[in-house]
Amino acid sequence: MLLEEGFQVNSSDVIPAFLDKTRESRDQNPELTDWQIGYGDWLELDSAEVKHPVGGYDAILCIGNSFTTLPDFEGESRTHIKALQNFKKLLKVGGVLIIDHRNFDYIVIHKKFPPNSHGSIYYNSDRVFNVGVKDLVEKEGKVVQLTLCSDVDVSGTDLESDPMVVMKRKGEDGPLVSTLELDDITCCTHSLERFTALLKKAFGEKAEHKVLPDFRERSGDFVPNYWVHCIYKS
Repeated sequence: MLLEEGFQVNSSDVIPAFLDKTRESRDQNPELTDWQIGYGDWLELDSAEVKHPVGGYDAILCIGNSFTTLPDFEGESRTHIKALQNFKKLLKVGGVLIIDHRNFDYIVIHKKFPPNSHGSIYYNSDRVFNVGVKDLVEKEGKVVQLTLCSDVDVSGTDLESDPMVVMKRKGEDGPLVSTLELDDITCCTHSLERFTALLKKAFGEKAEHKVLPDFRERSGDFVPNYWVHCIYKS
């Protein structure tokens, strides 16, 4: 963790359950008492329940495809640009925003995740199955929104007694397993090109920007699960 490496870290979220889980992790480790955790809305980061550093952050991380769950309330991507500008505002000059999104270029075309999605850099588990894409929404001939869905095998865990557990077959010829149906996640389908344009609009056309597919250097025909953007405040 960044904290264990000596970094000072502030974390914010709008979902109380996520905040509670994060605080629980902090409270279980007495060495992490300086970790600030509080409510924070990307559209109103000035009022987040954490104390922002006076000189700005060295880095802001918004990863795990989380940004794509922000609806474009105002239209024409104005909501997304506002959130990105808020990130920029909190960075020090030379600071970096590290932000990602799933490879929607691939997902929209193939209606499924890229190969080896279970070997993802974030959600690496062979318990997740029935991963799918549904409810595609088109605007002017382009898919602008879709819903990601999946199940999780809870066999042999404490969750097996959960009243929401159902039995489902894991794979076409696999066994029946105790299953929890994960909440659907509705996402804006940011393409690599379009999201790069949003970042440039928020940070400026001359801002240093690079893309790391699954945190790797771009090479050959590698198909990433995530496009990871690093953009610097100048």
